Amino acid sequence: MVPDNLRGALVAVTLGSLVALSVVGIGGVVAAQQPSDDVPPTQLAHALSDDPDETKDSSTPAGDEVVDRFEERIESLESVVMAYETNTTINGNTTITSERRMWVDYENDRVRTEWETNRTHVITVRNESGMMSYDVENNQVNRFNVSVDMADVTPVDGLVTDTEIAYEGRDRIDGEEAYLLTVTPTNASDPLGSPNVTVWLDTDTYFPTVMTSELDDGETDFEQTTRFRNVSLNASIPDDRFTIDVPDNATEPEQSLPKVTEYDSLSSLREDTNQSVPSADIPDAYTFEEGYVIADDDYHSVTLRYVTEDDESLTVVKHLPMEYNFSESDRYETIDVGNHTGYYTEYEYDGNTTSVVVVPCEDTTYRVSGDRSKDETVGVADSLNCE
Repeated sequence: MVPDNLRGALVAVTLGSLVALSVVGIGGVVAAQQPSDDVPPTQLAHALSDDPDETKDSSTPAGDEVVDRFEERIESLESVVMAYETNTTINGNTTITSERRMWVDYENDRVRTEWETNRTHVITVRNESGMMSYDVENNQVNRFNVSVDMADVTPVDGLVTDTEIAYEGRDRIDGEEAYLLTVTPTNASDPLGSPNVTVWLDTDTYFPTVMTSELDDGETDFEQTTRFRNVSLNASIPDDRFTIDVPDNATEPEQSLPKVTEYDSLSSLREDTNQSVPSADIPDAYTFEEGYVIADDDYHSVTLRYVTEDDESLTVVKHLPMEYNFSESDRYETIDVGNHTGYYTEYEYDGNTTSVVVVPCEDTTYRVSGDRSKDETVGVADSLNCE
């Protein structure tokens, strides 16, 4: 899995990835235990209580209690089966609609996703053996040797991690009573900014029924609405749901994911890669913690992370030039870094301020970020001798 500190190197493709994910629709070949359009979601879902027959108190819970029950619901999930429809609008005039079905077994780290449009039909399964994706229309299979990260498998998983949740009262959505929440990310490390997220909860299950997300980085206005339906919580999912019967004549192309290599020694990283490794003036308080090298025909980068005894971090990334226009983004301030134009931003997380300096050079781009002042971070970036 590409570490979080590589995300800055991929700013130019972040929004594109969101759009690409939204373009793909869902449907798929469905066997036993699937989200059914014939059964209302509230009948499929279990209540928070261990007793599925227990009815909720008819009185409206306090706001803090709604938030607590929502967090408990998401954090205690053992499994979820659901379908969800997503409508994405970009700059107010481009709308993309997609639908997906998901079977998630949190207890055993297994996920199945199915989606289908008039152009493609893809089934993806992730389990203890890795990940397999089968393109039914083209009879093509891809296998990836990656671990299963269950932290943000579904659109709702990340709502209770590094966020502040506020109860806004009762509301009606799609004709149904709901609890209204706003969710604010507390880790604003994404250079594209933090989205404004609104969530409507089912009053019986405390699971989302509708979620909206809005993001405007000054260059692109992104709005997304997700509607969840046919939700089943904590039900048993058959083992064969997490396998794919691939025909013997299916083709298997070469792997398309870039190779990511991790190092715990800077000297080993320098010896092992044929890429130019950044040489910055790192303050004496910092020692090398870890490094990552991405090697691919279309993309390559080197990431070096340093830490102090107090767990303060400093990260230096070198990667290919980016198409992202920093000068048109409200998040970045134009600054001088030596004889070059650089771009500065900062964000707050867990009470700390992280400074970020990006310096586009002729054939590469450098990114320096860490728990340093603006001037100190610019000084590290200047020492890279951008050419």
